[in-house]
Amino acid sequence: MSLCWFCHWGWPEPIANIYLKAVRDLGGHNLSPLHFGPAHSVWEDENFDNAQWCLDNFSKYCRDYQDWELAIVRRSLQELLEVPDELKEWPKDYDGNHPELFPPPAGVKMVKVR
Repeated sequence: MSLCWFCHWGWPEPIANIYLKAVRDLGGHNLSPLHFGPAHSVWEDENFDNAQWCLDNFSKYCRDYQDWELAIVRRSLQELLEVPDELKEWPKDYDGNHPELFPPPAGVKMVKVR
C-alpha cells in the first residue's frame, strides 16, 4: 500500500482554491455532492487528473442531489480541467512510501484542505 502524496503535502493552491470555492458555494455543511456524487474520484480520492472522466460519466452518479448542488460540482470539475496537468499528479519518481522525500515543485504553494 502506498502513502498518499497529497495527504502529506496538501493540494496545489489552484486545485485547493477550486475545491474551497465549491465548499463555500455548497454552504460548507453538506459536502456529500462533492465527495460521494459524480466527482467522488476527484475530491474524495484525490485523483485530480480524473476530472474529464467524471464529467463524461456525470449523469451516472448524480444520485438524489439537487440541481444547484450538481451545478457546483460540475463547475468544479470543469475548472479543474484548466489546471496544468503537472499539478494534478504526484511526482513521477515518488516511491509510494516516503512523501517527505519528494517535495512539490519549486514555487508551488500547497494547501491542506482536510
